[in-house]
Amino acid sequence: MDGPFVMRWKPALGLLVLPALACGADSPWSATIAATTDYIYRGVSQTYETGAVQLGANYQNPTGWFAGFWGSNVNPYPHVGASTELDLYAGLTQPLGADFSARFAYTHYAYLDDPRPAHYDYDEVSFTAAYLDRLEATLSYQPDSSLYSTLGFARHHPMGALELTGRWPLCDGLAVSAGAGYYDLQSLFGASYWAGNIGLAYVYKRATLEVDRFFAQGTVERLFADQSANGTWTATVSLRF
Repeated sequence: MDGPFVMRWKPALGLLVLPALACGADSPWSATIAATTDYIYRGVSQTYETGAVQLGANYQNPTGWFAGFWGSNVNPYPHVGASTELDLYAGLTQPLGADFSARFAYTHYAYLDDPRPAHYDYDEVSFTAAYLDRLEATLSYQPDSSLYSTLGFARHHPMGALELTGRWPLCDGLAVSAGAGYYDLQSLFGASYWAGNIGLAYVYKRATLEVDRFFAQGTVERLFADQSANGTWTATVSLRF
């Protein structure tokens, strides 16, 4: 995906601005640095409603394959101390005609210097179908997810997600973005939930300012207490290189 549509490996619901697959046609390399008032991932705050600094780099080969990394400070549930999340990913994007494309990706999520006694690293595979740079549908699967909730600790159980994200340009650098997702945690906690967001973004050259409002089903609060992002507003500033 090229141009102003920013690729979100942690989709619009997570408000994590990762580098686009190609920041411009003249270079296969891209990088992004961002600051956000709250790091929200799939309807759950990862920083207990405090700010986060995030950065990443991406290489996009002309043949379609890509690889990169993304990182952020985190303080995930349960609230026992801060650490650093590092995501390493690789995949392949292929066009399907003039307007559609398909993308397969593998991501390893690692938590560095994690004070929690358990090991929370996990892997994810995902498949995305996209229409131009405006609409995406992503199906993802984590075979070894480990999570802690108010219901207890679940270690190395599978979970899946279906997410829809979109971005529609308005005028003069403004665009509306929105996302919705369904998350299947039945194997972990016998529960599933939906979450979503809607926002407004302004792009000026390499800078983007985005304001979002998040929504999450009551199940999120039941599982993760005050980490639920339901009703949360965030502001994010990012620079692309």
